Amino acid sequence: MQENVPELLMEAANLLLVGMSVVFIFLTLLIGAVQLIAYVNSILPDEVVETPSSKPPVRRQTANSDAVGGSTIAAISAAIHQYRQSR
Repeated sequence: MQENVPELLMEAANLLLVGMSVVFIFLTLLIGAVQLIAYVNSILPDEVVETPSSKPPVRRQTANSDAVGGSTIAAISAAIHQYRQSR
């Protein structure tokens, strides 16, 4: 078994170097591609297409949209009261 240990360590080191090199090359190419896309996008900006709107968007406004209705408060109060009495 001891005769194979140096060979196994050399193979492990070889795989380590090959794997790290492949990852480094891939990431370098990826960064280059992203920078190339950013450069092309800065040269050729998107065309802005404006669509005419016939009427403004409808926006519903209430006096107090965060307020809870009286029936909801009554139901919650009743539920709390019932829960406290059952304990």
